[in-house]
Amino acid sequence: MANLIHWNPLDDVQRMRENFYRFFGPDFLFPWSGREHATWGPSVDVRETKTHIIVHAEIPGVDPKDLDVTITEDALSLRGEVRQEADIDEHGYRKIERRYGSFQRTIPFPVAVKHNEAEANYHNGILKISVPKAEPGVGKAIKLQINTDQSGSGGPRQIH
Repeated sequence: MANLIHWNPLDDVQRMRENFYRFFGPDFLFPWSGREHATWGPSVDVRETKTHIIVHAEIPGVDPKDLDVTITEDALSLRGEVRQEADIDEHGYRKIERRYGSFQRTIPFPVAVKHNEAEANYHNGILKISVPKAEPGVGKAIKLQINTDQSGSGGPRQIH
């Protein structure tokens, strides 16, 4: 059972929406909206252990220095941009499935966390945020420093 992949039909709807906006443009249906670019958010997994909340976000093709990761005791906010390569050949593309542009996503935590003890690591396009649980209280947002695994040998660490 551990090898099952969870399917969410809304993910397919979201991809169709993004492809529609990519083809027709974000203002095709609502030209008066004043929105310059359609935004999307990375896919995430949120896991709760006895002591931690762990978030894995798929953010391939983004330099960790270009990510803005902000955390409070209630939520995690991710912002960044996936840039399209500038050297496109003269023949163009027949199909584009990768996402480009700015993104933002706010993930609410199921319980209060000790946001000042959070850790962020980025490896092979996956951003991992690990934050210990806390009792509810007053908190403030802080910016997280993202560590990278340069050796390529380290993977996600299990926290129990």
